[in-house]
Amino acid sequence: MLRTVLAILFISNSAFARDTLMPVIFLDDVVISEENNGFTVEDFVRYVKNDTTFYMGFKHLRYYTHDFTSELLIFNKKGKVKSSIKKQGKHYSNGNYAFITQDTSVFEGKVFKRSGKYRYYTPKAFDEVFFPKDTIPVSLKINRKKNKGDSQNMRDAKTIGFSVGSSETEQKKGGLSKKLEVFDISMQKYYDYIISDTLYKNKECYVFNISVKENLTEKDKKKALIRSIVSYFDKENFNVIYREYKFKYNHTLFSLDMDVVVNMDYVNSKHVPVDIFYKGFWNVVFFKPERAEFRLFNTNYIVQ
Repeated sequence: MLRTVLAILFISNSAFARDTLMPVIFLDDVVISEENNGFTVEDFVRYVKNDTTFYMGFKHLRYYTHDFTSELLIFNKKGKVKSSIKKQGKHYSNGNYAFITQDTSVFEGKVFKRSGKYRYYTPKAFDEVFFPKDTIPVSLKINRKKNKGDSQNMRDAKTIGFSVGSSETEQKKGGLSKKLEVFDISMQKYYDYIISDTLYKNKECYVFNISVKENLTEKDKKKALIRSIVSYFDKENFNVIYREYKFKYNHTLFSLDMDVVVNMDYVNSKHVPVDIFYKGFWNVVFFKPERAEFRLFNTNYIVQ
């Protein structure tokens, strides 16, 4: 698509805090045309900040019965696979409680310690998110309060994943929370904000791309934990049906380099995650560094 961009700068009133300046937004030709027909960029950015549809998609993941297949790969320093975990099973839900059954679990390489616990943190984290051992309560209610039953890492992951621009993480080391505020005045100088459109799974979508400016020095890039967030909003209902993240950060206490891609699709008008991909490296003081890839496919949803 021809990207003749127009920079629009204006100040928002109620959508942002009084000391928050609306970022410069770049629009492509199609969006400019739609703006002239009632599309409001200010409202769009407000919606991005307050969006709950992406979170709801993951609520649907736990709420509806479906099949799953996953593969987790752990790499050594040379990039060769040293351990792997493959799972296949079913996620059952009656609308109040859910549990999973694993029909197949294949472990290769040194996955466990002698105690039977995982040797690595990555599979432990994904088990907490996608493969709970016990029966769990489920609902479609959006609750802004953090679930104290989740681990701190789980609570922070939900904040980062579901609330674009939020700094309400419990982990504060290295100024982590402040670096998540991609709309804050202090962070806007590091980012480009672009609205365009695309066709995704035969759905017309707005694309909102937040990415680190290409001309930044390496020193300035290090101040931006979030290197990019790309979201596809279904034009028909503004559901987020695709999102990808790029995180990169280096600090004395920890460093990370992660990519996350979430593809959603509709089943009986409900948007659900069908393909989730993670590729990451992290190094936390007192722990061994980990390099891993994770892929999860969810199929055969029962949505009535």
